[in-house]
Amino acid sequence: MRRKMGNEKIALLFPENGLVYDYELDDAGFSSTDHEDEEIERKIQWVSWLASAAEVEIAPDTNYSDIIIPTQDTIRMSYLLTTLLTNKKPVLCIGPTGTGKTLTISDKLLKKTHPDYISHFLIFSARTSANQTQDFIDSKLDKRRKGVYGPPLGKYFIFFIDDLNMPALETYGAQPPIEILRQWMDHHGWYDRKMIGTFRQLLDINFVCAMGPPGGGRNPITARYTRHFNYLSFIEMDDISKLKIFSTILDSWLCNADEVKLLNEPLVAATIKVYSTITSQLLPTPAKSHYTFNLRDLSKVFQGILMAESANTRTKVLLLRLWYHESCRVFKDRLVNDSDRNWFEKLVHSKLLELGTNFEEVAPQLPVLYGDFMAIGSDNRIYQFIDNMEKMVQVIDEYMEDFNQTSTSKLRLVLFMDAIQHVCRISRILRQPMGNALLLGVGGSGRQSLTRLASHM
Repeated sequence: MRRKMGNEKIALLFPENGLVYDYELDDAGFSSTDHEDEEIERKIQWVSWLASAAEVEIAPDTNYSDIIIPTQDTIRMSYLLTTLLTNKKPVLCIGPTGTGKTLTISDKLLKKTHPDYISHFLIFSARTSANQTQDFIDSKLDKRRKGVYGPPLGKYFIFFIDDLNMPALETYGAQPPIEILRQWMDHHGWYDRKMIGTFRQLLDINFVCAMGPPGGGRNPITARYTRHFNYLSFIEMDDISKLKIFSTILDSWLCNADEVKLLNEPLVAATIKVYSTITSQLLPTPAKSHYTFNLRDLSKVFQGILMAESANTRTKVLLLRLWYHESCRVFKDRLVNDSDRNWFEKLVHSKLLELGTNFEEVAPQLPVLYGDFMAIGSDNRIYQFIDNMEKMVQVIDEYMEDFNQTSTSKLRLVLFMDAIQHVCRISRILRQPMGNALLLGVGGSGRQSLTRLASHM
């Protein structure tokens, strides 16, 4: 492209660095309807997408799941999404799990659209039916005249459908929810199920959909439906974008710990390397079908670090101990045999050496456990390192006695170390927003009892 533009003697060449997709055209306000800056002289030029990004400030009380760090990819996708939706074009966003499809679309629809554009959210599952989909959309629309329905006059509805390709196939290979949506795409309406033969025309609505690639419960969807859409492909972020996102988040958390601020970027880079190595080496097999790691797992490491108080991790060893614990909870707890767990331990030990310390300093006692349940009855529960194992056993025993006094089904558990570790792991997951756990084990291994105890704690 650059060579062609040079040969054609085009005056405004792309910058030499990066790809042509890394830049947008600053047209000096020619296409803007805002007349306030007309007197300021500006130059038409190619600028990086990040030039328009606002400075990120993360408030201490912000939910981790609500934090959005703009990167080149998200700004570019957000711009394309705005352009397509403003021109009333349906959009289909495709990409693997954890690439920010839902977050980018939700942020755009809820915070950065014109007030006349009203958004509604619908999440498909394997059990979603065509009737549910039709009833949901019909319930949001008003009657305008006979046979014509739409949003209130002057408004425009955008329906965001997440996990579009999740509905199960019926007998003949079709997906009924998608077929009812395709009928709207083809004919701008569908038939009323109560008044047989009456066609309902639906006006002033549009669809934004997101889906992952087929596989793992997701199905290929018919090209007769996808032909109506404009595609946006969300690819997995490069390491530079990952480093920018997580170093920004960790930097805001380390604002009260000046002694370890220099460890921010090396720690994030080490975590990204651990994640990249695991995703390339520990692949799913029939015996290990749950070895499916994605960017959400990388994010959960930092979510776990942010559960602790930065004031309690003022030294390098304390921060690396917390990092080691969260990496083990996210990655190691999913591994099913000793060879995989030993391989992971060697990987983490090598990263600790690169960060200028050794495993013996970071983990003076094994197992390394963190929890917020040591102060019974306290309103201010602090997630902290548990260094007194005997006291921890006594505390969990007290929780179990308290549970038995209030519940009809009593717990009679012998708290050996493996059971205590499982209680700490389940308790950690339950205290996280949107924390979900899948417990794998043979019958009688204590999954139900330990979960009840951890929930009570």
